[in-house]
Amino acid sequence: MAQFTSTRRTFLAGTAGLAAASLLPFRALASSDATVTVSSPWGSNQPFQKVVDAYNAKKTGVSVINRMDGDYQEMATKALASIASGRPPEMMVTGWKFGYFARRTLGARDLAEIDAGKAEEIIGRFKPNVRPLVTIDDALIGLPWAMSTPVTWINMDLWREAGLDENIPLDVSHAWLVEQAARIDKALGGRNHPTYRSALDLSNNEWTSQAYIQNAGGFILDGDKLVCDSAEAIEGMTRFAEPVRAELWTNMDYRAQQKAMFAGNIAIVTTSSSRAAAAAKADIEFKDVMFPSIEGNRKMNSGGNFLAVYARDEELARASMDFLAFCASREGQEIWSEVGYLNTSVHDIPRGPLQEAAIAQLEAGLTPETIWPGARGLEGQDVWRQWVARILDGEVQPAEGLARAKDDLAPLVVN
Repeated sequence: MAQFTSTRRTFLAGTAGLAAASLLPFRALASSDATVTVSSPWGSNQPFQKVVDAYNAKKTGVSVINRMDGDYQEMATKALASIASGRPPEMMVTGWKFGYFARRTLGARDLAEIDAGKAEEIIGRFKPNVRPLVTIDDALIGLPWAMSTPVTWINMDLWREAGLDENIPLDVSHAWLVEQAARIDKALGGRNHPTYRSALDLSNNEWTSQAYIQNAGGFILDGDKLVCDSAEAIEGMTRFAEPVRAELWTNMDYRAQQKAMFAGNIAIVTTSSSRAAAAAKADIEFKDVMFPSIEGNRKMNSGGNFLAVYARDEELARASMDFLAFCASREGQEIWSEVGYLNTSVHDIPRGPLQEAAIAQLEAGLTPETIWPGARGLEGQDVWRQWVARILDGEVQPAEGLARAKDDLAPLVVN
Protein backbone atom coordinates (compact mmCIF):
# COMPACT_ATOMS: atom_id res chain seq x y z
CA MET A 1 0.00 0.00 0.00
CA ALA A 2 2.85 2.39 0.85
CA GLN A 3 4.43 1.75 -2.53
CA PHE A 4 1.12 2.53 -4.29
CA THR A 5 0.76 5.79 -2.32
CA SER A 6 4.23 6.90 -3.26
CA THR A 7 3.58 6.15 -6.92
CA ARG A 8 0.28 8.01 -6.79
CA ARG A 9 1.94 11.08 -5.24
CA THR A 10 4.55 11.08 -7.96
CA PHE A 11 1.78 10.85 -10.56
CA LEU A 12 -0.19 13.69 -9.00
CA ALA A 13 2.88 15.89 -8.89
CA GLY A 14 3.37 15.28 -12.57
CA THR A 15 -0.25 15.99 -13.45
CA ALA A 16 -0.07 19.33 -11.61
CA GLY A 17 2.38 20.47 -14.26
CA LEU A 18 0.18 19.00 -16.97
CA ALA A 19 -2.84 20.86 -15.62
CA ALA A 20 -0.98 24.16 -15.74
CA ALA A 21 0.14 23.50 -19.29
CA SER A 22 -3.36 22.49 -20.34
CA LEU A 23 -4.65 26.00 -19.67
CA LEU A 24 -2.30 27.50 -22.25
CA PRO A 25 -3.67 28.18 -25.74
CA PHE A 26 -2.87 25.52 -28.29
CA ARG A 27 -0.54 27.85 -30.23
CA ALA A 28 1.77 27.96 -27.20
CA LEU A 29 1.99 24.15 -27.17
CA ALA A 30 2.30 23.41 -30.88
CA SER A 31 4.91 24.30 -33.46
CA SER A 32 2.28 25.11 -36.11
CA ASP A 33 -1.44 25.47 -36.63
CA ALA A 34 -3.60 22.33 -36.74
CA THR A 35 -6.84 21.46 -38.53
CA VAL A 36 -9.30 19.12 -36.84
CA THR A 37 -12.26 17.66 -38.74
CA VAL A 38 -15.31 16.59 -36.72
CA SER A 39 -17.53 13.91 -38.23
CA SER A 40 -21.04 14.96 -37.21
CA PRO A 41 -24.74 14.46 -38.00
CA TRP A 42 -25.35 18.21 -38.35
CA GLY A 43 -25.13 20.53 -41.33
CA SER A 44 -23.88 24.09 -41.58
CA ASN A 45 -27.29 25.53 -40.62
CA GLN A 46 -27.33 23.86 -37.19
CA PRO A 47 -26.19 25.20 -33.76
CA PHE A 48 -23.18 22.86 -33.74
CA GLN A 49 -21.78 24.87 -36.66
CA LYS A 50 -22.23 28.01 -34.56
CA VAL A 51 -20.13 26.39 -31.82
CA VAL A 52 -17.44 25.58 -34.38
CA ASP A 53 -17.55 29.11 -35.82
CA ALA A 54 -17.30 30.72 -32.37
CA TYR A 55 -14.25 28.58 -31.56
CA ASN A 56 -12.55 29.32 -34.89
CA ALA A 57 -13.09 33.05 -34.33
CA LYS A 58 -10.77 32.84 -31.31
CA LYS A 59 -7.84 31.93 -33.60
CA THR A 60 -6.24 29.61 -31.07
CA GLY A 61 -4.02 27.93 -33.63
CA VAL A 62 -6.56 25.17 -34.19
CA SER A 63 -9.06 25.27 -37.04
CA VAL A 64 -12.12 23.04 -36.72
CA ILE A 65 -14.14 21.77 -39.68
CA ASN A 66 -17.64 20.37 -39.17
CA ARG A 67 -18.31 17.60 -41.71
CA MET A 68 -21.82 16.18 -41.91
CA ASP A 69 -21.51 12.40 -42.28
CA GLY A 70 -25.06 11.08 -41.72
CA ASP A 71 -26.66 9.57 -38.63
CA TYR A 72 -24.81 7.90 -35.75
CA GLN A 73 -24.71 4.51 -37.42
CA GLU A 74 -23.61 5.91 -40.77
CA MET A 75 -20.84 7.88 -39.09
CA ALA A 76 -19.63 4.84 -37.16
CA THR A 77 -19.61 2.76 -40.34
CA LYS A 78 -17.61 5.42 -42.20
CA ALA A 79 -15.19 5.73 -39.29
CA LEU A 80 -14.63 1.97 -39.31
CA ALA A 81 -13.72 2.10 -43.00
CA SER A 82 -11.44 5.12 -42.48
CA ILE A 83 -9.64 3.42 -39.61
CA ALA A 84 -9.15 0.28 -41.68
CA SER A 85 -7.45 2.39 -44.36
CA GLY A 86 -5.22 4.11 -41.80
CA ARG A 87 -7.09 7.43 -41.83
CA PRO A 88 -9.09 7.65 -38.58
CA PRO A 89 -11.24 10.77 -38.07
CA GLU A 90 -9.73 13.31 -35.68
CA MET A 91 -13.05 13.62 -33.84
CA MET A 92 -16.54 12.18 -34.16
CA VAL A 93 -19.93 12.92 -32.62
CA THR A 94 -20.62 9.42 -31.26
CA GLY A 95 -24.00 8.12 -30.07
CA TRP A 96 -24.11 6.96 -26.44
CA LYS A 97 -25.23 3.53 -27.67
CA PHE A 98 -21.88 3.04 -29.42
CA GLY A 99 -19.76 3.55 -26.29
CA TYR A 100 -18.29 0.04 -26.22
CA PHE A 101 -17.94 -0.08 -29.99
CA ALA A 102 -16.21 3.31 -30.01
CA ARG A 103 -13.64 2.26 -27.42
CA ARG A 104 -13.05 -1.39 -28.23
CA THR A 105 -13.41 -1.39 -32.01
CA LEU A 106 -12.91 2.17 -33.24
CA GLY A 107 -10.26 3.02 -30.67
CA ALA A 108 -11.72 6.18 -29.12
CA ARG A 109 -8.89 7.80 -27.17
CA ASP A 110 -8.73 8.01 -23.40
CA LEU A 111 -8.74 11.77 -22.89
CA ALA A 112 -6.58 11.39 -19.78
CA GLU A 113 -3.84 9.79 -21.88
CA ILE A 114 -3.83 12.77 -24.24
CA ASP A 115 -3.81 15.44 -21.54
CA ALA A 116 -4.71 14.40 -18.00
CA GLY A 117 -5.06 17.94 -16.65
CA LYS A 118 -7.27 19.18 -19.46
CA ALA A 119 -9.36 16.00 -19.34
CA GLU A 120 -10.25 16.66 -15.69
CA GLU A 121 -10.84 20.33 -16.41
CA ILE A 122 -13.28 19.40 -19.20
CA ILE A 123 -15.25 16.69 -17.40
CA GLY A 124 -15.37 18.85 -14.28
CA ARG A 125 -17.64 21.23 -16.13
CA PHE A 126 -20.38 18.60 -16.26
CA LYS A 127 -22.63 17.14 -13.59
CA PRO A 128 -20.98 14.13 -11.92
CA ASN A 129 -23.85 11.76 -12.79
CA VAL A 130 -23.06 11.96 -16.52
CA ARG A 131 -19.37 11.03 -16.21
CA PRO A 132 -20.12 7.28 -16.16
CA LEU A 133 -21.80 7.61 -19.55
CA VAL A 134 -18.46 8.53 -21.13
CA THR A 135 -16.35 6.15 -19.06
CA ILE A 136 -15.81 2.84 -20.84
CA ASP A 137 -13.39 0.21 -19.52
CA ASP A 138 -12.12 2.78 -16.99
CA ALA A 139 -11.24 5.21 -19.80
CA LEU A 140 -12.76 8.69 -20.20
CA ILE A 141 -13.53 8.56 -23.92
CA GLY A 142 -15.37 11.79 -24.55
CA LEU A 143 -17.19 14.94 -23.58
CA PRO A 144 -20.90 14.39 -22.72
CA TRP A 145 -22.31 16.63 -25.43
CA ALA A 146 -25.99 15.99 -26.05
CA MET A 147 -28.50 14.35 -23.72
CA SER A 148 -32.14 13.73 -24.48
CA THR A 149 -34.85 11.38 -23.30
CA PRO A 150 -38.02 10.17 -25.04
CA VAL A 151 -41.11 12.18 -24.09
CA THR A 152 -44.67 12.53 -25.40
CA TRP A 153 -45.53 15.37 -27.76
CA ILE A 154 -49.18 16.39 -28.16
CA ASN A 155 -50.51 18.40 -31.09
CA MET A 156 -52.96 20.66 -29.27
CA ASP A 157 -54.71 21.71 -32.49
CA LEU A 158 -55.76 18.13 -33.25
CA TRP A 159 -56.39 17.52 -29.55
CA ARG A 160 -58.95 20.35 -29.45
CA GLU A 161 -60.47 19.27 -32.78
CA ALA A 162 -61.09 15.85 -31.26
CA GLY A 163 -62.78 17.50 -28.26
CA LEU A 164 -60.40 16.14 -25.64
CA ASP A 165 -59.87 17.62 -22.18
CA GLU A 166 -57.08 20.21 -22.32
CA ASN A 167 -56.16 19.65 -18.67
CA ILE A 168 -53.43 17.19 -19.56
CA PRO A 169 -51.30 15.84 -16.70
CA LEU A 170 -47.51 16.00 -16.93
CA ASP A 171 -47.25 12.42 -15.65
CA VAL A 172 -49.16 10.23 -18.13
CA SER A 173 -49.58 6.46 -18.34
CA HIS A 174 -49.64 3.92 -21.15
CA ALA A 175 -53.33 3.25 -20.49
CA TRP A 176 -54.00 6.99 -20.83
CA LEU A 177 -52.04 7.13 -24.10
CA VAL A 178 -54.04 4.29 -25.67
CA GLU A 179 -57.35 5.71 -24.45
CA GLN A 180 -56.64 9.16 -25.91
CA ALA A 181 -55.44 7.69 -29.22
CA ALA A 182 -58.68 5.69 -29.48
CA ARG A 183 -60.79 8.78 -28.81
CA ILE A 184 -58.86 10.78 -31.42
CA ASP A 185 -59.30 7.95 -33.92
CA LYS A 186 -63.05 7.91 -33.34
CA ALA A 187 -63.42 11.70 -33.48
CA LEU A 188 -61.21 12.41 -36.50
CA GLY A 189 -61.69 9.26 -38.53
CA GLY A 190 -62.54 9.96 -42.16
CA ARG A 191 -61.31 13.57 -42.03
CA ASN A 192 -58.76 14.93 -44.49
CA HIS A 193 -55.74 14.35 -42.30
CA PRO A 194 -53.01 12.31 -44.08
CA THR A 195 -52.48 10.65 -40.72
CA TYR A 196 -53.79 11.56 -37.29
CA ARG A 197 -52.83 8.45 -35.40
CA SER A 198 -50.60 8.07 -32.36
CA ALA A 199 -47.08 7.50 -33.72
CA LEU A 200 -44.01 6.20 -31.94
CA ASP A 201 -40.46 6.72 -33.13
CA LEU A 202 -39.62 3.66 -35.21
CA SER A 203 -36.24 4.79 -36.41
CA ASN A 204 -35.18 4.67 -32.77
CA ASN A 205 -37.29 1.69 -31.80
CA GLU A 206 -34.36 0.26 -29.84
CA TRP A 207 -34.73 3.41 -27.73
CA THR A 208 -38.48 3.57 -27.22
CA SER A 209 -38.77 -0.20 -26.84
CA GLN A 210 -36.05 -0.01 -24.17
CA ALA A 211 -38.14 2.57 -22.31
CA TYR A 212 -41.23 0.33 -22.40
CA ILE A 213 -39.23 -2.69 -21.26
CA GLN A 214 -37.65 -0.75 -18.38
CA ASN A 215 -40.97 0.76 -17.35
CA ALA A 216 -42.28 -2.81 -17.04
CA GLY A 217 -39.32 -3.69 -14.78
CA GLY A 218 -37.06 -5.38 -17.33
CA PHE A 219 -33.89 -4.67 -19.28
CA ILE A 220 -32.46 -5.53 -22.68
CA LEU A 221 -28.95 -5.95 -21.25
CA ASP A 222 -27.84 -6.45 -17.67
CA GLY A 223 -24.20 -5.47 -17.98
CA ASP A 224 -23.02 -7.64 -20.86
CA LYS A 225 -25.71 -10.27 -20.24
CA LEU A 226 -28.74 -10.46 -22.54
CA VAL A 227 -31.98 -10.49 -20.54
CA CYS A 228 -34.36 -9.28 -23.24
CA ASP A 229 -36.53 -12.41 -22.98
CA SER A 230 -37.48 -11.99 -19.32
CA ALA A 231 -41.12 -11.93 -18.24
CA GLU A 232 -40.82 -8.20 -17.55
CA ALA A 233 -39.32 -7.53 -20.99
CA ILE A 234 -42.15 -9.49 -22.63
CA GLU A 235 -44.70 -7.46 -20.69
CA GLY A 236 -43.06 -4.19 -21.77
CA MET A 237 -42.90 -5.25 -25.41
CA THR A 238 -46.53 -6.37 -25.30
CA ARG A 239 -47.57 -2.93 -24.08
CA PHE A 240 -45.31 -1.28 -26.67
CA ALA A 241 -47.06 -3.17 -29.49
CA GLU A 242 -50.59 -2.72 -28.12
CA PRO A 243 -51.43 0.51 -30.04
CA VAL A 244 -50.21 -1.10 -33.28
CA ARG A 245 -52.42 -4.15 -32.78
CA ALA A 246 -55.35 -1.81 -32.06
CA GLU A 247 -54.59 0.07 -35.31
CA LEU A 248 -53.97 3.26 -33.36
CA TRP A 249 -50.32 3.62 -34.36
CA THR A 250 -49.19 4.40 -37.88
CA ASN A 251 -45.90 2.68 -38.64
CA MET A 252 -43.46 5.12 -40.26
CA ASP A 253 -39.72 5.73 -40.23
CA TYR A 254 -38.05 8.57 -38.33
CA ARG A 255 -37.84 11.08 -41.17
CA ALA A 256 -41.44 10.47 -42.27
CA GLN A 257 -42.62 10.76 -38.69
CA GLN A 258 -40.77 14.02 -38.13
CA LYS A 259 -42.17 15.48 -41.34
CA ALA A 260 -45.72 14.41 -40.45
CA MET A 261 -45.39 15.72 -36.90
CA PHE A 262 -44.42 19.22 -37.99
CA ALA A 263 -46.94 19.21 -40.83
CA GLY A 264 -49.60 18.86 -38.13
CA ASN A 265 -50.74 15.40 -39.17
CA ILE A 266 -50.10 13.40 -35.98
CA ALA A 267 -51.87 13.97 -32.69
CA ILE A 268 -49.57 12.09 -30.30
CA VAL A 269 -45.89 11.37 -30.85
CA THR A 270 -43.44 9.77 -28.45
CA THR A 271 -39.93 10.69 -29.49
CA SER A 272 -36.84 12.62 -28.46
CA SER A 273 -37.06 15.60 -26.13
CA SER A 274 -34.46 17.24 -28.40
CA ARG A 275 -37.32 18.31 -30.69
CA ALA A 276 -38.17 21.01 -28.14
CA ALA A 277 -36.57 23.91 -30.01
CA ALA A 278 -38.18 22.94 -33.33
CA ALA A 279 -41.56 22.35 -31.65
CA ALA A 280 -41.41 25.77 -29.99
CA LYS A 281 -40.83 27.46 -33.36
CA ALA A 282 -43.52 25.50 -35.22
CA ASP A 283 -46.83 27.01 -36.32
CA ILE A 284 -48.54 24.23 -34.36
CA GLU A 285 -49.06 24.38 -30.60
CA PHE A 286 -47.29 21.42 -29.01
CA LYS A 287 -47.42 20.31 -25.40
CA ASP A 288 -44.75 18.09 -23.85
CA VAL A 289 -45.67 15.49 -21.23
CA MET A 290 -43.71 12.60 -19.81
CA PHE A 291 -43.16 9.28 -21.56
CA PRO A 292 -46.01 6.91 -20.66
CA SER A 293 -45.49 4.95 -17.46
CA ILE A 294 -46.72 1.40 -16.95
CA GLU A 295 -48.96 1.13 -13.91
CA GLY A 296 -47.17 4.00 -12.24
CA ASN A 297 -43.68 2.71 -12.96
CA ARG A 298 -41.21 4.69 -15.04
CA LYS A 299 -37.47 4.07 -15.39
CA MET A 300 -36.46 6.23 -18.30
CA ASN A 301 -33.40 6.05 -20.47
CA SER A 302 -31.28 8.81 -21.93
CA GLY A 303 -30.10 9.31 -25.48
CA GLY A 304 -27.80 11.61 -27.36
CA ASN A 305 -24.09 11.64 -28.02
CA PHE A 306 -20.59 12.44 -26.86
CA LEU A 307 -17.64 14.12 -28.59
CA ALA A 308 -14.82 11.60 -28.91
CA VAL A 309 -11.23 11.92 -30.11
CA TYR A 310 -9.94 9.30 -32.55
CA ALA A 311 -6.79 11.07 -33.83
CA ARG A 312 -3.63 8.96 -33.60
CA ASP A 313 -1.37 11.94 -34.29
CA GLU A 314 -0.62 13.42 -30.87
CA GLU A 315 -0.59 17.03 -32.04
CA LEU A 316 -4.03 16.60 -33.62
CA ALA A 317 -5.23 14.84 -30.47
CA ARG A 318 -4.10 17.79 -28.32
CA ALA A 319 -5.69 20.19 -30.79
CA SER A 320 -8.94 18.24 -30.45
CA MET A 321 -8.75 18.60 -26.68
CA ASP A 322 -8.48 22.37 -27.09
CA PHE A 323 -11.78 22.37 -29.00
CA LEU A 324 -13.37 20.11 -26.38
CA ALA A 325 -12.39 22.61 -23.68
CA PHE A 326 -14.29 25.33 -25.55
CA CYS A 327 -17.31 23.02 -25.99
CA ALA A 328 -17.35 22.49 -22.22
CA SER A 329 -17.16 26.23 -21.49
CA ARG A 330 -20.18 28.34 -20.64
CA GLU A 331 -19.92 30.09 -24.01
CA GLY A 332 -19.94 26.80 -25.91
CA GLN A 333 -22.77 25.38 -23.85
CA GLU A 334 -24.94 28.49 -24.25
CA ILE A 335 -24.62 28.32 -28.04
CA TRP A 336 -25.39 24.60 -28.03
CA SER A 337 -28.44 25.06 -25.79
CA GLU A 338 -30.36 26.46 -28.78
CA VAL A 339 -30.95 22.88 -29.97
CA GLY A 340 -33.16 21.86 -27.06
CA TYR A 341 -31.04 19.13 -25.48
CA LEU A 342 -30.95 18.90 -21.70
CA ASN A 343 -28.30 20.96 -19.94
CA THR A 344 -25.96 18.48 -18.23
CA SER A 345 -23.21 21.03 -17.58
CA VAL A 346 -22.61 22.82 -14.28
CA HIS A 347 -23.25 26.16 -16.02
CA ASP A 348 -26.45 27.96 -15.07
CA ILE A 349 -28.07 28.20 -18.50
CA PRO A 350 -31.72 29.30 -18.76
CA ARG A 351 -34.17 26.48 -19.46
CA GLY A 352 -35.46 26.37 -23.02
CA PRO A 353 -39.14 26.10 -23.98
CA LEU A 354 -41.03 22.78 -23.87
CA GLN A 355 -38.53 21.05 -21.59
CA GLU A 356 -40.69 20.46 -18.53
CA ALA A 357 -41.26 16.76 -19.20
CA ALA A 358 -37.63 16.03 -20.09
CA ILE A 359 -36.33 17.84 -17.01
CA ALA A 360 -38.80 15.97 -14.78
CA GLN A 361 -37.47 12.68 -16.19
CA LEU A 362 -33.85 13.81 -15.80
CA GLU A 363 -34.47 14.77 -12.18
CA ALA A 364 -36.06 11.37 -11.53
CA GLY A 365 -32.88 9.72 -12.87
CA LEU A 366 -32.04 8.40 -16.34
CA THR A 367 -30.35 5.17 -17.29
CA PRO A 368 -28.06 4.99 -20.34
CA GLU A 369 -29.59 3.86 -23.60
CA THR A 370 -28.58 0.33 -24.54
CA ILE A 371 -24.80 0.32 -25.04
CA TRP A 372 -24.10 -2.68 -27.25
CA PRO A 373 -20.91 -4.51 -26.23
CA GLY A 374 -18.70 -6.63 -28.45
CA ALA A 375 -16.74 -5.84 -31.59
CA ARG A 376 -19.94 -6.43 -33.58
CA GLY A 377 -22.12 -4.24 -31.39
CA LEU A 378 -23.02 -2.07 -34.36
CA GLU A 379 -24.72 -5.10 -35.90
CA GLY A 380 -26.48 -5.81 -32.61
CA GLN A 381 -28.45 -2.60 -32.82
CA ASP A 382 -29.73 -3.52 -36.29
CA VAL A 383 -30.72 -7.01 -35.15
CA TRP A 384 -32.66 -5.59 -32.22
CA ARG A 385 -34.46 -3.06 -34.42
CA GLN A 386 -35.44 -5.78 -36.89
CA TRP A 387 -36.96 -8.01 -34.22
CA VAL A 388 -38.85 -5.11 -32.65
CA ALA A 389 -40.24 -4.25 -36.09
CA ARG A 390 -41.34 -7.88 -36.62
CA ILE A 391 -43.14 -7.85 -33.29
CA LEU A 392 -44.84 -4.54 -34.10
CA ASP A 393 -45.86 -5.76 -37.54
CA GLY A 394 -47.45 -8.85 -36.00
CA GLU A 395 -45.09 -11.35 -37.64
CA VAL A 396 -44.33 -12.88 -34.23
CA GLN A 397 -45.72 -12.57 -30.72
CA PRO A 398 -43.56 -10.66 -28.19
CA ALA A 399 -42.37 -13.74 -26.29
CA GLU A 400 -41.22 -15.55 -29.42
CA GLY A 401 -39.73 -12.44 -30.99
CA LEU A 402 -37.68 -11.57 -27.90
CA ALA A 403 -36.41 -15.13 -27.51
CA ARG A 404 -35.31 -15.19 -31.14
CA ALA A 405 -33.77 -11.73 -30.80
CA LYS A 406 -31.71 -13.02 -27.88
CA ASP A 407 -30.48 -15.98 -29.92
CA ASP A 408 -29.46 -13.72 -32.81
CA LEU A 409 -27.82 -11.16 -30.53
CA ALA A 410 -25.82 -13.63 -28.42
CA PRO A 411 -22.90 -14.10 -30.87
CA LEU A 412 -22.73 -10.36 -31.59
CA VAL A 413 -22.37 -9.00 -28.05
CA VAL A 414 -19.56 -11.33 -26.97
CA ASN A 415 -16.55 -9.25 -25.93
